[in-house]
Amino acid sequence: MKLPKIKINKKIKLIFFLSIFLLAFSYTLYLNKKSVYLEKNIAIMSEEKKVLESSLEEALYEDHINLSDQSNLISQMEVLEAEIEELNSVKENQEYKKISEIYKSYDLFSSKIGRNIKANLDVKEFEGKIDSWGEKILKKELDDVKSDIQIANQSLDEYHEKYLASLPKTSPQKASTSGSNYMTIDTEKGKFTVYLIKVSLSDVKVITASANGDDCKDNCPTKSLADHVKDNGGFAGINGAYFCPPDYSSCSGKVNSSDYAFYKSSSKKWLNKEALSWGDTGLATFNGSSPKFYKKSSDYGGGSVTAGISNYPALLSGGNVVIDSSKLTSYQKDVKGARGAIGVGDSNLYLAIISNATVIDAAYVMKALGAKDALNLDGGGSSALYLNGSYIVGPGRSLPNAVILVK
Repeated sequence: MKLPKIKINKKIKLIFFLSIFLLAFSYTLYLNKKSVYLEKNIAIMSEEKKVLESSLEEALYEDHINLSDQSNLISQMEVLEAEIEELNSVKENQEYKKISEIYKSYDLFSSKIGRNIKANLDVKEFEGKIDSWGEKILKKELDDVKSDIQIANQSLDEYHEKYLASLPKTSPQKASTSGSNYMTIDTEKGKFTVYLIKVSLSDVKVITASANGDDCKDNCPTKSLADHVKDNGGFAGINGAYFCPPDYSSCSGKVNSSDYAFYKSSSKKWLNKEALSWGDTGLATFNGSSPKFYKKSSDYGGGSVTAGISNYPALLSGGNVVIDSSKLTSYQKDVKGARGAIGVGDSNLYLAIISNATVIDAAYVMKALGAKDALNLDGGGSSALYLNGSYIVGPGRSLPNAVILVK
């Protein structure tokens, strides 16, 4: 049964946004010319820094940030932030900052509402909450509004996680040489649900498949994961490295492109070969059934391979978590979402989609599963896991590349 979708009264929305605007406007008048100048410069530099580090939703390419420009921007921002330190102590300005935080929380709330509606989840209970938030803002009960929105966001996440857990599970008996499970894993970071394909390395050959014939910087060809698997004679597969999807505005001019080094097995050649010199990305290679993982792509010496994929970051090396959290984007470090990973341990290969996890969480999940070496893959809206003719997760976006298993 399709659940009713929320219809937010236009009057309620108008009250909510007008109330925020009136308060924000009153405090903006309070600020002197210096604060306005500084805030404008902070905003400009923050935007440039976002382009370098990638925004929360589109943080895909931190591995090739221009560190010199980044350092220069950070230095300038520190100077400006020091100049407005005195302004930050003003009560009215503190309230102005709270309003900005409410804006951000509400944007996140709107996104989560849309996600749950798309999954046909009941969100009607939140209609009354929006009305009450508008009234509280008019009364300047800003802390209460911020707390209420955070609680609502948590509830929306919980409903969505229950929805994911209710999806049909794939039976392990579907594959003769592999097992797949939807399971809950205990880790040092808590419990996580995982869609997993676990196979013996001796039973499969790994293929890295690309829809591109060569390096591609814009409007690159893509395929569904199912087509990647079928076109390469495989029985299972998972989405590949990060790429710039067409639904991100920041990807204009580089749609479906991927900067990471990738070995196209069918052509026996590396794509984006110059990226093998990068020191921050991890690399997974296979020579037949023999795997080799590198914490740094630059450690690869150019040996013979039949498959290979780089991405950021490496998760595990020798059984240890090797992530440098200071280099992660906010999307990777702070946002709980679907995360893809490939790993090996003892004699097994693991392909996993981990629900409601950060990239750091994903590393601990792979370790708990038994992997000794593991590499982060793309996730979020690109998440896809395929086995024996059907999707376990996905189909997700159309993909420029993928990791395929052949019997």
